[in-house]
Amino acid sequence: MKKRILFVDDESSVISGLQRMLHSMRKEWDMYFASSGAEALEILSRNPMDVVVSDMRMPVMDGAELLSRVMESYPGVVRILLSGYSDEQTVLRSVKSAHQFISKPSEANILKETIDRTCMLREELKDENLLRVVTGIKDLPSLPALHRSLIDEMESPEPSMKRIGEIISQDISMTARVLQLTNSAFFGLGSKVMLPQQAVALLGINTLKALILNIGFFSAFKPHPQSKFSVDLLWKHSMMVGNLARMIVQLESPDPKLEERAMAAGIMHDIGMLPLLEMPDYLEKINGIICLDNCRRVDAEYQSMGTSHAELGAYLLGLWGLPDLILEPVMFHHDPARLQDDKFSVLTAIHVANAWLEPNYDPARPPETGHLDMNYLDEINLLGRLEAWRELYNQIVVRDQL
Repeated sequence: MKKRILFVDDESSVISGLQRMLHSMRKEWDMYFASSGAEALEILSRNPMDVVVSDMRMPVMDGAELLSRVMESYPGVVRILLSGYSDEQTVLRSVKSAHQFISKPSEANILKETIDRTCMLREELKDENLLRVVTGIKDLPSLPALHRSLIDEMESPEPSMKRIGEIISQDISMTARVLQLTNSAFFGLGSKVMLPQQAVALLGINTLKALILNIGFFSAFKPHPQSKFSVDLLWKHSMMVGNLARMIVQLESPDPKLEERAMAAGIMHDIGMLPLLEMPDYLEKINGIICLDNCRRVDAEYQSMGTSHAELGAYLLGLWGLPDLILEPVMFHHDPARLQDDKFSVLTAIHVANAWLEPNYDPARPPETGHLDMNYLDEINLLGRLEAWRELYNQIVVRDQL
């Protein structure tokens, strides 16, 4: 099915340029063009869309306001902001309404790649309600204790950037959000940012204060009364997986950038669980299948939703423009053979760490191989490394018990 894309810009020359530039996509996309926010909303009221791409600087209703309205009325639509100028106010006004930012003028291949990549990830979500929920997310919850610590640090007379980075790096949601911003076109960096501490340094104290204290960019998790899922275990599991994956990569590769990637992807590998925590009916059905069939959570998710938290997480991070280097280990951490890579990678480390450090793992017992894809490890000639990796696992377990 062809994807429906709406482009919005008040300059007729820009609209004409887009029509010419994207002419070759007419067999793959149904494209609509609007010259104002009001016209865009009118088109949306009559035609379902997959993606809205809006200019920022428009009279009466600018791009930030338009995308905010789209978010409220059409939560399943992907929202992309085009901007020819970059300033702090632009970022701050649009951080909650725009999924991604693209610099203007934009080359055709960048627009095509951004839209195609997002639409491809959407196809992994078979459930329309689930798609709307994930695409329409305004806030991702943070662990309450970490959220409180961050607020206290920001409100202190002399907030420490080091301490702020440490707090954010311990939280799934905060890590994803700061990486979303610093990997956007507004910063124009030549390389991708993988470490939340580095992202914090790039954002700076003034921007962070505005995001955290004024805009409420991060929010504390409020457990749903029907949910029995332990968020504390999820956060603990994510940090342990990140640390073990980093240690495995450190042992296997001399590249420090791979370590950074392993830590970030390890922290965020289960980020797809967060939308599910807001959907108790889904969780109840999944838990019912687990009890009935005595199966893994991920298998119960596929059975009930046609997808899993791994694909949900990859779609969410892809919406925010995070690089494939992060998306791939998030998406395939339960089934690494699907990536069809024939060598050791960050995915390998996260697959092993996640399998050994299940949220309810028993530190008194050695890690089991039952959830490891042994055929995958055999294919890439790494079965012989399991013993060395178990030593690292033991170090993580000892550290956890202190």
